[in-house]
Amino acid sequence: MSEQLINIEKVIANEKNMQLLFNHIDEPIWYVDTNCTIVECNKSFRKWVSCFIDCELNIGDDVLFNGQNKIYSEKFESCYQLALKGRAFKSVEDINVNNETRYTTVTFNPVFDNDHKITGVSCIARDITEHRKHLLKIEEQNTALREIAFIESHKVRGPVATILGLTNLFNLVDTSDPVNKEIIDGINKVTLQLDEIVREVVRKSNEIGLQP
Repeated sequence: MSEQLINIEKVIANEKNMQLLFNHIDEPIWYVDTNCTIVECNKSFRKWVSCFIDCELNIGDDVLFNGQNKIYSEKFESCYQLALKGRAFKSVEDINVNNETRYTTVTFNPVFDNDHKITGVSCIARDITEHRKHLLKIEEQNTALREIAFIESHKVRGPVATILGLTNLFNLVDTSDPVNKEIIDGINKVTLQLDEIVREVVRKSNEIGLQP
């Protein structure tokens, strides 16, 4: 077997190995030319894009699905056009998968030839749903904590001040003083209000998984 033939076989084998590796990557990866025609893509991309248009796209297809799906084409057309102008950036997209919203970051990178001319756009998508949910959970907790802080610094202060004021009026010298009964009744009433405020704090703490 000639050396040239051996080299050709090695190139073919390497290409097959690269293709196997390419298609076993979980993240959708694809490359389009300046006409938005798919030059290369992996299996993950074909599965991912089907969540938008209910069918798979492959090499040689228009990545914008020939504008047949208006929502999909409008969502991504401006992204490809921006990348084809030389801008590298990320976009966060949401997809409905099995009635669940999934969030994905899509990276768009312009590709240049040796003459620094743009020849297309390379893209990769990554699922960030769990990270996004975690951030949303933190935002919910922060909102609840601000509400709890407001309750503790404003709503609690009034009843506590009222109780302190009433106890100062209590006649300790003559406990049979009729006014003492009115004071005790007032303390009981304010205490019930304070108890409801505490319950509100506990309820909001439980909503975000905090122990009061």
